[in-house]
Amino acid sequence: MKRWPECLANIAVALLASPMLAGQVVAQAKAPTWVTEGPYVDADTFSFALPMESVAGKLYVSVELGGEPRRFVFDTGSPSMIRSDLAQALGLKIVDKQKGRDSHGAVIESDIVQAAITLGDVTINKVPLFAADFGSSLAAKCLIGDGVLGSEVLPLCAWQIDKPAGVLRCNTDLSKLDHIKDAKKQRLFSFGYPHTPYLDVQLAKKANSKAMFDTGSPAYLALSPPDYEGARRNKGIAGKTWGHGSLGGSLGGQAPVKDQLQAQLKTFSVGNVRLGRVSAHVREAPPSLLGAPLLDHFVLTLDQRSEAAYFASYRDGPFERPTFGFSLGLSDPITISLVWEETPASDAGLPVGRTVASINGAAVDYSCSGITRALEAMSADSIDIEWDGGAASLRKAHQESR
Repeated sequence: MKRWPECLANIAVALLASPMLAGQVVAQAKAPTWVTEGPYVDADTFSFALPMESVAGKLYVSVELGGEPRRFVFDTGSPSMIRSDLAQALGLKIVDKQKGRDSHGAVIESDIVQAAITLGDVTINKVPLFAADFGSSLAAKCLIGDGVLGSEVLPLCAWQIDKPAGVLRCNTDLSKLDHIKDAKKQRLFSFGYPHTPYLDVQLAKKANSKAMFDTGSPAYLALSPPDYEGARRNKGIAGKTWGHGSLGGSLGGQAPVKDQLQAQLKTFSVGNVRLGRVSAHVREAPPSLLGAPLLDHFVLTLDQRSEAAYFASYRDGPFERPTFGFSLGLSDPITISLVWEETPASDAGLPVGRTVASINGAAVDYSCSGITRALEAMSADSIDIEWDGGAASLRKAHQESR
């Protein structure tokens, strides 16, 4: 029997970017027992391939837990999680409590439970799971499902995220995975529990840093304030765009409404993969984030055991997307939560904070189906939106910068 990881350092700070998930695990002087006990597999070699579905920018897989299939988000920027009511129904024993901060700074306390999770025909034992009250937020409950398969499991094998094939693969033998031979190899970093993956990035000619690869983040790049300053000092900023509103919600509630900043980098690289011009909003705290849209261009393999990542390109850039220039606040009621200047949304006068009445002629209701329909409409090239006091027809355009 071989246990991964067999030896762990003290818990490190884990900053999580996913808008619905907890954000920061407080560092401790000594790792608790549940960190050193698992997760592990009772085999030296194993492999599996799971069907993977992409919905509204999130990646979903089916896992077996408690003898039944469960819908989990696969999120490399989060610890593994489970709905607290499901943990109670399954009789999972609470082994610890942890306090942390979400991505917007709110303090959250979570119970820690352990469970055996089966992926394909492979069972991962003693997976630590943060039991979270998804039911307190309908949007979180709808978008997360039963739980999160997070970064603690990454050291078990080489994980390959193949979005065009709709498959998530895991193999202890890297050489048996496709998309490796012609891929660009680069250094992969992990700074301790929960083993979130970090990669080298270049923000300007003399501005280098590291960014977390987070499949829960919806943008190509989100910049930390220090990284933005580094890029700015080294003349890596091609332009800036201002906005006003909230960057999103989390288990701790909606982020504050305030002025927001988006920067256009003249050129950006992830290790030895040059992406060129990239736009990135400036988030409230480190680290910088590499998000799920990269999977629209690369089959990405993460092998923490050999400290290597592999980028197999299947679609060229650009690595900037046209936008309507606004975001939705997924609370009750659904609102216009953020508007960027010099965009179709600002030109049409969309007001931050107003309730959305309809999208594409269909009434917007605060339900799982309503939330999903609204998010899917945001991925189209055009949208008709009505709010209390006005209406507009918008077509996506590249964001202007100054």
